[in-house]
Amino acid sequence: MPLLPSLSALLAVAAVASSSAHCAELVVGAPSELADCVEALSSAFLSGDKSDRLRFVIAPSASLYEKIGAGEPIDVYMSSHMGLQAQMLSDGKMVYNSWTMYATGRLVLWTADKRFDVAKGLNLLSDPAVKKIATVNASSAYLMPTLAVFDRIGLLDRSASLRTDSGSMQDAIRMVQAGKAQVAILSYETVLASSMRGIGKYYLIPESFYKEALPGHAAVVTVHGANTPLAYRFIQFLKTPQAQAILIPKGFMKPPPGSVDVR
Repeated sequence: MPLLPSLSALLAVAAVASSSAHCAELVVGAPSELADCVEALSSAFLSGDKSDRLRFVIAPSASLYEKIGAGEPIDVYMSSHMGLQAQMLSDGKMVYNSWTMYATGRLVLWTADKRFDVAKGLNLLSDPAVKKIATVNASSAYLMPTLAVFDRIGLLDRSASLRTDSGSMQDAIRMVQAGKAQVAILSYETVLASSMRGIGKYYLIPESFYKEALPGHAAVVTVHGANTPLAYRFIQFLKTPQAQAILIPKGFMKPPPGSVDVR
């Protein structure tokens, strides 16, 4: 005769089922410039909460956009590419009122070519030996501040012929390393990344040179995460002192006071 399960066994099964039902996993798509921040952000966000899990998908912004469009289960999309976020809204792939800016970026002048001294600052861009300057293209939020810098130093008229119009920060770096450009204008978080340690030298461009065109970093809730309270909590968390204390040492700046918050 089969034995009836004991009361303790039934309670154990019920406890496991209850735990599984209440354990939520949040999936966040984040660009590569955040790779050095995700572990600390995850720990701070989930501090003391053992019932939820946070998983990051690290990929270029355009790749993440394609993954979300293809239906991959990503709940939050983080990017400096405002154009792609606007397209997501147009495509009905994000929650309309979830957009919030959590940081702004900074620019640096960088080179791995030992013939050029970035300590000279932006005067280096007028050196006749600088034939090409690796910069990002219109797909990046960093193009407008880069053009503002060219304008400030009187090189805007020549910028089209000077720039390499690279598809990403990594592409711009490779252009210099391959000798196809002598210097690059990159984001501060790019040169501070652990993968760039000991590679080249940089000069931090004064913010006053592009203060009207600060590159923004924003996060949105996707339609997949629309009914996930954890997604909205995470976006709000990004602007807390705990999150900012993780982001700022990695080259990001606090968002401006007038930036949009989750409503």
